[in-house]
Amino acid sequence: MGDNAKHAYNFAVEELRDREYPQMQGKTYLDHGGTTLYARSLVEAFSADMVSNLYGNPHSDCTPSKLAGHRIDEIRERALRFFNASPDEFDLVFVPNATAGVKLVADCFRDYAAASNTSFWYGYHRDAHTSLVGVREATKGFHRCFTSDEEVETWIEGRTASGHRRRQLDLFAYPGQSNMTGRRLPLDWPGKIRKNSQRVPTYTLLDAAALATTSPLDLSNAATAPDFVALSFYKIFGFPNLGALIVRKASAHILDARSYFGGGTVDMVVNIGDTWHAKKDVTVHDRLEDGTLPFLSIFALDAAMSVHTKLFGSMKQISMHCAYLAHQLYSELSQLRHCNDTPVVRIYKDANAIYGNSATQGATIAFNVLRADGGLVGYVDVERAADEQQIYVRSGSLCNPGGVATYLKWTPPEMRAAFAAGHKCSNPTQVVKGKSTGVVRVSLGAMSTRADVETLLDFVRETYVETELDVSDTEAEIFTAIPQALHVPASPSVIVSSSHGSQSLSYFSSAPASAPSARTSPRKPQSSMPTTPHSQYQRSTTQASPCTTSASSVTTSETDMVHKHKHALAATVTVHEVRRKQGQTEKKSAWSRGMKTALNRLV
Repeated sequence: MGDNAKHAYNFAVEELRDREYPQMQGKTYLDHGGTTLYARSLVEAFSADMVSNLYGNPHSDCTPSKLAGHRIDEIRERALRFFNASPDEFDLVFVPNATAGVKLVADCFRDYAAASNTSFWYGYHRDAHTSLVGVREATKGFHRCFTSDEEVETWIEGRTASGHRRRQLDLFAYPGQSNMTGRRLPLDWPGKIRKNSQRVPTYTLLDAAALATTSPLDLSNAATAPDFVALSFYKIFGFPNLGALIVRKASAHILDARSYFGGGTVDMVVNIGDTWHAKKDVTVHDRLEDGTLPFLSIFALDAAMSVHTKLFGSMKQISMHCAYLAHQLYSELSQLRHCNDTPVVRIYKDANAIYGNSATQGATIAFNVLRADGGLVGYVDVERAADEQQIYVRSGSLCNPGGVATYLKWTPPEMRAAFAAGHKCSNPTQVVKGKSTGVVRVSLGAMSTRADVETLLDFVRETYVETELDVSDTEAEIFTAIPQALHVPASPSVIVSSSHGSQSLSYFSSAPASAPSARTSPRKPQSSMPTTPHSQYQRSTTQASPCTTSASSVTTSETDMVHKHKHALAATVTVHEVRRKQGQTEKKSAWSRGMKTALNRLV
């Protein structure tokens, strides 16, 4: 897609967004990796279907139920074809989400191994989502985490019976795309594994939840396709909340050994006087879809596929559009610098992943924000600050333990120690001993635009980029902040300033300062914060920003007032509390650290 085509497609998306995504008006949504958004046309089409047709439970035999059953069959086949999967070679099992599909495979392998007295070995890639990692607990300790692509390639090339138990069932699982960094993994591994697993049967499970969001998933070649593919439709279409496990029919026999059976999956059950049951034997999905299917959600999927194609053309076009936006965002974030030429963000990416190349990198960026002195800004703090600006991202460890260990450089002992000290994914300690425990993640989607990218970049620039700042520019703000912190009337003569770590404090006499210039004024979201008593203040020892220049000589003819309230200030006022009193959110800027230093020196 050339530059003109990229701009034209972006413009087309902007045009349709006003009409199809009114819920996005005035908002910047950048968490498509969690779920993308549903279109107005999708809701309208689904609603029209619901009020125009009478559907019954597909397990019944009346006309409304038969209509529902026929539609499910049609939509199942259409969903397979959406991924270029032939119904002759594959079956599709409806599940709540990708995780449910993964768990179904794990349960079946565990039961197959138990029934056949076979050892179940499980291998998974370091970029695996927690849901893939959890499969290891279905084995009896026979599992391995591959820490690099090279390890996987070496293992594939050496696949023989040597080094394996005589009776062993192998399953290798990996994500098509890291849900943390967005790097895309090789899709030719399943074919290679099948070719080199003649003596030791090895099956493959692909977690396509992140990949399928903005990339075509092509299962046209059954010989090289994964045996099992798990995905979530809401990550592609926004609605319905539904997932699928796509099963290669040649490998489906492994799933037949599942012990559990639910309503609709059996033809006969005996439970009085004996225990016996007969499973359905027509299709794979008949034996695995327990109970009544979420048939209304499946009907919504039909509308979702139609609307998605009408609005965006094809997954290939979406992939190119998102790759273009991700490349722009990555390039400009990477170039952001503080006044001392240190980077504003640290982006986590694989060395072989290239933004703009959809074969190696998806439309996801994981990063941490850095201060000019190299310190970390908490990832939750960044998400909250963005949220106040109606910019919606995600932060945390993202259910990707291997990614956290690899990119944030956490060792097992360190992770255990952090947990023992109170850090949890559900209640994180953002920085532990100088290391971040999570990241900020931005993920783009089909309806993302260049304007979304610019909005995020503006937010990062205005909120976190530290520019050279003369203290004289902030005099008016300091005049306001100190009296409020001291609970005294405002006075244009109370001022204190610092000079690159100097411990001296001087009082001078001068005229009131002018307002700060637009060049140095930090972004201040409007919010209302409660007043915090001095007794709750904590002492801060933060030094001045590396970007703060020498202060001009200012202030006071009212030193008596300062001494009078010195005891109150001695409890110390951090800049966070000062700004809260002004109804503002703390910004890690030159102003904030200069102000904090000034207040500490006043004590």
